[in-house]
Amino acid sequence: MQREGVVIETVQVSQLGAAERELWRRFRAADPVFASPYFDLRFIEIAAQVTPGAGLAIVREGEAIRGFLPFQTRGMLLQPLAAPLSDFHGLIAEPGWAVATMLPRIDGVRRARFSGLVRAGEEDLAGMSPRRAMVADLSLGFEAYMASRDTAFAKDKRRRRRALERDHGHVVLTFERPKPEEVSWVLERKRQQSRRTHQYDVFACGWTSELIQRLAQAPDEDFGLRLACLKAGGTLVAAELGLLSGGRYHLWFPVYERAYAKYSPGSLMTLDTLEHLAARGVTRVDFGVDADAYKHDFADPAEVVFEGLVERRMSSRGRDMRLFGGMRLARRFDRIVACEPGLVGQLRGGAGFLAGVARRYPRLGAGIGVGLGLGLSLALLAD
Repeated sequence: MQREGVVIETVQVSQLGAAERELWRRFRAADPVFASPYFDLRFIEIAAQVTPGAGLAIVREGEAIRGFLPFQTRGMLLQPLAAPLSDFHGLIAEPGWAVATMLPRIDGVRRARFSGLVRAGEEDLAGMSPRRAMVADLSLGFEAYMASRDTAFAKDKRRRRRALERDHGHVVLTFERPKPEEVSWVLERKRQQSRRTHQYDVFACGWTSELIQRLAQAPDEDFGLRLACLKAGGTLVAAELGLLSGGRYHLWFPVYERAYAKYSPGSLMTLDTLEHLAARGVTRVDFGVDADAYKHDFADPAEVVFEGLVERRMSSRGRDMRLFGGMRLARRFDRIVACEPGLVGQLRGGAGFLAGVARRYPRLGAGIGVGLGLGLSLALLAD
């Protein structure tokens, strides 16, 4: 449904004035779904400084501002700001406003891609694929949280912790603001993991690594990057970067030493991190969407978020949008386009990804895979 008298003003995030910033904070405080660190204006400001094609759509109805939509553009494709790193995103607005009704009014945008759209309006739902946000509720404390988990799961983790301490020494968690070299260490481990599993390396493009480093430098006590480290006998066995915003925390980039895999060091680190966060007053920890089975051991389904592609088309009524399901775009190609603002980088990233697939699945045939994969990706993503 198109709203009359609505205009979209596209600006840079740095152009927001005091009144707009206060309104942003009011919108965010009015709906718990916006408590995610990805909707914190401090995250948006840092992301806008380093993300290619960053912008902000301000939704106005007459003299009143009704909402804000942070974004990045890749040609005529609109994506959430800081994609593919922003797990949750959407229109920060009063209730009753839909992203789909805004997009036709943003000049130069033909398509928009979302992977974790929150609080979607009725007009957004057609063709969108629903997913569930996975969360650990710490509002009643860590003991209450553990009482809600499966007893076999808890028993197994206690057994593995005893085994780790028996074999390698006392287990301890540290949780603090990371140093630049510590951030680089975690990101390099993630890059190694991407190469090992034939995934696209989201940190190869440069600006994504710069974003993480700048978040680590955020000075506020209630916001920014934090690093959890699990050590056994003084040896680091697992680590994870996460993002804090007030009483919410988002688990982000975990790594662990493969030599300690039998002890489930990543799981032990997660439980210790949750206990630490509960003690410091964090009430909810986000695990992203329900794409990985392991998350159900630690978290429960919460609000529905949506994935999908919205495309502009011309009709007799003027500009309109057509909606496609979330699987119309391969998620892996979506990450490549998000990281690589230029066509050359997209081609290089797509070719590298498909070469990895060919190595992992030799029977697919590299020639057919590259031709089909690049053809589909460019047809769907590039304008």
